[in-house]
Amino acid sequence: MDIKSDFLENACCNFKRKFNNVFYFTDYDVAFIRIDLDNKKINSVNSNYDWILMNWADDLDLMISERISSDIQFWSNYSPAYMNTFSRIKNNKMKVDICHRIGNVYELISLNSKHDLTAKDILNLFKIRPMISDFTHKIWQQKDNIDLPLREKIVPSETTVVAADGQPSDLSNIHNHMRFGNIRLTQKEMLTIRMLLSQCRTKEISYIQGCSIMTEHQRIQTIKEKLGCPNASSSGLFKALNEHGITTACLDLFFTKQ
Repeated sequence: MDIKSDFLENACCNFKRKFNNVFYFTDYDVAFIRIDLDNKKINSVNSNYDWILMNWADDLDLMISERISSDIQFWSNYSPAYMNTFSRIKNNKMKVDICHRIGNVYELISLNSKHDLTAKDILNLFKIRPMISDFTHKIWQQKDNIDLPLREKIVPSETTVVAADGQPSDLSNIHNHMRFGNIRLTQKEMLTIRMLLSQCRTKEISYIQGCSIMTEHQRIQTIKEKLGCPNASSSGLFKALNEHGITTACLDLFFTKQ
């Protein structure tokens, strides 16, 4: 589908200019997408206008249900068509989506890079998301705004997104757990550990996880209990993680394989 428009091109240019001091756009591309299931429309802006055109020219919007999950998703988990398109741009080493759901509206912030993405990159993306959301909403509220059609038929669900044929959208190939001997960690626990090893505070981790600080404290306590050190201090926790082979390197392997 051809979606070329002067409005969209100008919006992308303004977006890139606005956040040029936050992202080094020679190495990164950033996108913000709003998917409204009720009104069946999509709004999109990207620091790389040509990338939006490629997405729609290749009809990737017809598989957008794969992307709307309230989680962190790496493009290598999606259908091959996504990676085929992604391989044709310059900054194509790694791409991540972070999805936030508000009722039947999904907001996606997406970052791709010509380098491996780190936990710090993802943390920064979480921090900047509210500002990008505010800026883009102002763009989309303009009178000359052009909404893009939501062409895929999607039925929202409490726990998953179901495509028109009644089958769950292809969000498979996501490694939800890692096992270290008798210790099995969930994806959220692994993210918490990765943030802890990056010296992030509990407040920052809870923001990334989309939960309260109390909930995050409980998750950290659960991790300690799984490691057999429920009363350990921070240094004691790090020592226990190391003794079980749970290191920054192995967790980076988990995240980069996504």
